[in-house]
Amino acid sequence: MKRFKYTIILMPLLGMLLLSCDKFLDVNTDETLKGDATMQELLPTAQFYTAEASFQQAYVACQYAQQLGSALGANGIDTYAETDNTLGWSNLYLYALPQLNAIIEKGQEEGASAYVGIAKVLTAYNLGIATVNWENVPYSQADQKNFSPAYDTQEQVYATIVRLLDEANTELTGNTGAKPGTDDLIYQGDMAEWIRLAHSLRARYVWHGSLRNPQQAAQSALASLEKGMKGNEDDFQLQYNSKNLSPWYSKVAIPNTTGNLSVTFTNTIVDLMNGTTQGVADPRLSKVIGLKNNQTVYSGVVPGSGSGSTVDLNSKAWHSNINSPLVMMSYSELKGIEAEARMVLSGAATGTSAEGYAAYQAMISSNMKKVGVADADIDAFLKDAKINVGASKLTAKHIITEKFKSMLLNGDIWTDIRKYNYLDFPMPTNANPDLQGKRIQRMKYPDSEITRNSKTVLANQKDPEVAMWLISK
Repeated sequence: MKRFKYTIILMPLLGMLLLSCDKFLDVNTDETLKGDATMQELLPTAQFYTAEASFQQAYVACQYAQQLGSALGANGIDTYAETDNTLGWSNLYLYALPQLNAIIEKGQEEGASAYVGIAKVLTAYNLGIATVNWENVPYSQADQKNFSPAYDTQEQVYATIVRLLDEANTELTGNTGAKPGTDDLIYQGDMAEWIRLAHSLRARYVWHGSLRNPQQAAQSALASLEKGMKGNEDDFQLQYNSKNLSPWYSKVAIPNTTGNLSVTFTNTIVDLMNGTTQGVADPRLSKVIGLKNNQTVYSGVVPGSGSGSTVDLNSKAWHSNINSPLVMMSYSELKGIEAEARMVLSGAATGTSAEGYAAYQAMISSNMKKVGVADADIDAFLKDAKINVGASKLTAKHIITEKFKSMLLNGDIWTDIRKYNYLDFPMPTNANPDLQGKRIQRMKYPDSEITRNSKTVLANQKDPEVAMWLISK
């Protein structure tokens, strides 16, 4: 059993696990190793840091994908500037993965198959974050006895992700040992939900590799999604509230309103929603994108310029208000995967099956329902001729454009944008000259990792414009 090099545990306040989930962040930070932590103590902490890693990835990746842009001027990440996402790496390798590994070990010792299954699902998800950020990453040799582990290749990581999810499904269907309850902050111990998530994530990560073997990826993804999420109620998300604050609210929205600007929405995403790009206004616009004080017209920041924005990532927007969940995977995303996969199986560059077209429509409608769009507005949008193109005229660009909107502030959208060569998005102003006119493809390894494991890092580090194994055909 693998043991990670670092284990730092957040300990819940006394009585936390006896209370409802809205108090899950009532924790004290204990920076010392607590070797006797129970699975019930480890699980909520591991889930919290999984969400933190998701946020850190999205904060960077959504700038590269041109959903977000810097509000600070012309020298932000949105210029394709290299960044190492040190906080994201730390959340993965110092917090989430070590605790998940401890849960697996304890669960196997105690015969608690539910805990083992949940921890394997979350481990697979965290590895997915890691590899789409940095490509080759430590895992199989990352134990306490090896302080300079070799990195697994991206191909190996994806094989590990699929194996973990398959193993998780076996564990989750077992009926032995302790069962989680309120310590499971995501599904409150509902094993059926975790099984659906495992299949859904399997569809996501299999579909990541669709450029390498489209037909095989499509067939495998469709087989998994048949057992995946059935509606928005199955979404993989961590719910926050007015006491336990969402990171989009506490780390971005509130600082933005007090003059400590960081990021806002780009003209790329805003123009897709205000009618400029598609010729039809998206009714999600006022739900998910805020306006600056006294502004009435929606204009996003031009990537790389720090200017041109009337919009704000503020506390009124759906993803960043005081009660917002942090969405890590949604039913809408799954329907987008289905739409893409069915188009591949149709064998044509344009057009899809009736099932594929229905999935395209369901991707849009389910996300609109999630963010609070009225049924009449959903119906009107879906019937507009610019959206309702018909199964025979549907293209991959139609699907990925709507997926781009439906996966707002979900860092995994950067994977799709790279797969589709950044669609037809304009290059950022003041783009990083080191890329020589090419698009950014990866984050760089953290300086702290270079210090600890320099030879391995240098052997795996590639220039930022070099496509990952995943994206290479």
